[in-house]
Amino acid sequence: MPRKILVTGGVDGPIHLVEHPADSEHELQTVLLANPHLMPAEDLGIDDELLVVGRETTLASGSVDLLCLSKAGEVVIIEFKTGPKNPDFRHALAQVIDYGSDLWKLNGWNEFDEGVVHRHLASRYVDAKFAQAATLREAAVLAWDLSEEEWEALVSRLGRVLSTGDFVFVVSAQRFTDSMHDSVRYLNETTRYGKYFLVELIRLDGANRTGYAAQVVEKPSTRSGAAEAAGKANENDFLAAIADVRYREAMSELFSTVSALGLVVAWYSKGASIRLKSPDRAAPISIGWVFLEGGQWYTAKHVTFGVDPSTLKNHPTVAPAITAFCERLKEVPGGKPATGTLNAVIFEPDVFPSVKAQTFELLAGLKSSAESAETVTQ
Repeated sequence: MPRKILVTGGVDGPIHLVEHPADSEHELQTVLLANPHLMPAEDLGIDDELLVVGRETTLASGSVDLLCLSKAGEVVIIEFKTGPKNPDFRHALAQVIDYGSDLWKLNGWNEFDEGVVHRHLASRYVDAKFAQAATLREAAVLAWDLSEEEWEALVSRLGRVLSTGDFVFVVSAQRFTDSMHDSVRYLNETTRYGKYFLVELIRLDGANRTGYAAQVVEKPSTRSGAAEAAGKANENDFLAAIADVRYREAMSELFSTVSALGLVVAWYSKGASIRLKSPDRAAPISIGWVFLEGGQWYTAKHVTFGVDPSTLKNHPTVAPAITAFCERLKEVPGGKPATGTLNAVIFEPDVFPSVKAQTFELLAGLKSSAESAETVTQ
């Protein structure tokens, strides 16, 4: 049964839109290129809008439908199919993997920039906003207004993604069968690098209007086994790696407090970010980071509470509560202000156990203030 959408608020009254098949794969591809924000980036684990760095760009194994980049250096490879037939799907899935192998063979981010991005920026497919950009850096600055530190972080992560092949693989279509879902679940559960997604992109028509909608309908599991397969840490391994008993117990209490408050923990290879759910975006916003010795994100290390101002602007409802939280953190004894662009405070292993109660109280206060702000806006 086709899906239906009711659009209200227009001068002509309510409009009923009904799902209809797209005329061609090219139609869907064109819509997504012109409107990259239509791709549900948050559901792909990406906080900012995607930058298109390739469209029908020729690689060794063929022409990639869409190639995108996130502000954090994630590479997103998108292939389209138009029907629910298994042969079409298998071809699309094989294609994204082939494109991933082509990119994996490149010699670092510079070769990716010069051999792939430059060609897209010089092509007829480039968006007008980026018409004057000739390099990845120029396009990235236009897309995200990057600082020097953010640019260095982007290319550092991009280099690691290219060397490991840890790409975001997306097959987009109007419909997927159960067997297609099973195939992607299998890949997500058994492969060490790479994350696979199915995204439905549909067309809706009515009252001489046409609309498009995109939705992630299959994504990697969040179970610990999947995290381990992807080379990520988990709470048990993280705590087991801490030799100092006092610090380990304090960290265990932190994770328990975060869980009790309903905050979200997203694991990396040597640590995690602590995230607050926000009504402004599907993806929660990071308000803290924890890392083992040697782990770091920008200047965040050990136990760091605070926020990245560039992401805060995307969460206006909870921004005042988070800003107040950051100011109160600076009053906690023993904390060290993070350098660079982060508005954050670092608590080293010999300090955190003695101030844990104060930080837990501040986390609880932030959660309460954020909930109150959300209630006011409803």
